[in-house]
Amino acid sequence: MVNHFIHRDYTVMGGEVHLDIYDNRLAITSPGGMYNGKEVQNIPIDEISSDRRNPILADVMSQLDYMEKRGSGLKRICNETKKLESFKSGRMPVFKSTSSQFLTIIYSMEYENRNTMDSLQVETKMGLSWEQVGTRLGLSWDEVEELFVTLQQPTTISDLKTLYGWSNSSKFKAKYVTPLIEAQLVCITHPDKPTSPNQQYLLTENGELLLANETKTTDAEENVNRLIGKLSEKERNIALNLLQKGVDAE
Repeated sequence: MVNHFIHRDYTVMGGEVHLDIYDNRLAITSPGGMYNGKEVQNIPIDEISSDRRNPILADVMSQLDYMEKRGSGLKRICNETKKLESFKSGRMPVFKSTSSQFLTIIYSMEYENRNTMDSLQVETKMGLSWEQVGTRLGLSWDEVEELFVTLQQPTTISDLKTLYGWSNSSKFKAKYVTPLIEAQLVCITHPDKPTSPNQQYLLTENGELLLANETKTTDAEENVNRLIGKLSEKERNIALNLLQKGVDAE
């Protein structure tokens, strides 16, 4: 919050620092983008320059010990986040800016652990399947199967969106990659520098387990279909009726 009050553009009439509180995150927006005109999401955290839009206000806040004076606010936010006992790499703070606005998203580690990670761990022990996860994410297995196979190895967002025939990396990431990161199925290879141009994406342990489970399910279905194909028409009808009764009983 201090960062936003210090660096906001006070020349924007009617503008304000806005705090939105959600179950799993805080979103803070303020008028005015980066003072140097760049987009913060395209700059590694360690390389962000300390250009201050409001130096007098910054000096006052520094003397009151609300902030450090050397322009290390964003880096400090990331470092303090990583010190949290329940920290997960997919929950790093997110910083985004346009020419007129700056956005900071701070995720709740407790909510993530309680509602996502624990849930996935229980489901994994019981046999995690995409039918369970996909409903929550609004994605079908047909949509993400190739993505899961590819992400067994570190892959850039550029290569992933090309694989799917997308031209816009941001839109592709928002639709497919970000939901998988939030579900702890995919992680980033450079958590210390989430906006690094060398950033790659990789399946987590849960992601690997889910892929293995789905592969086993597919193999089992193919074996059943192959066996049914060898039966006579009468035997096939009997087998299909038995399978249907089993489904109805569930």
